[in-house]
Amino acid sequence: MVKKSSFVLSFALVALATAQALAATAERVGPVPSGPVVAAAQTAAAETPAVSGVVNINTATAQQLQLLPGVGPSRAQAIIAQRERHPYRRPEDLLSIRGIGRATLNRMLPYVVVEGETTLTRPVPPAARRPRPAP
Repeated sequence: MVKKSSFVLSFALVALATAQALAATAERVGPVPSGPVVAAAQTAAAETPAVSGVVNINTATAQQLQLLPGVGPSRAQAIIAQRERHPYRRPEDLLSIRGIGRATLNRMLPYVVVEGETTLTRPVPPAARRPRPAP
């Protein structure tokens, strides 16, 4: 019986310490920012609709391929030249294109298919890059 009660007591102490730490963190962080700048940013985010649709890399034109993140005119032509030799079986086959690495492919994957229609009509916005650490 002593073991159970000491376990319950230690659990209660840990929960209390955690609650106090969370309350202290909330006091240091301060209130949630507000004002005209925050309101404008929230409005802009709400007005920018999410990009939806896909590009079939086996049938898309060069202009449609350029809607994908990381694909410009020369890379679009390289994708077309490669598919004329060997049609793509899966999106990962794009790794055979010079200049398309794993990171670029990962940004493209949600928008790339090898069957069906191309339905993407607007360019995918570039992903925010992480700042490099100072040397």
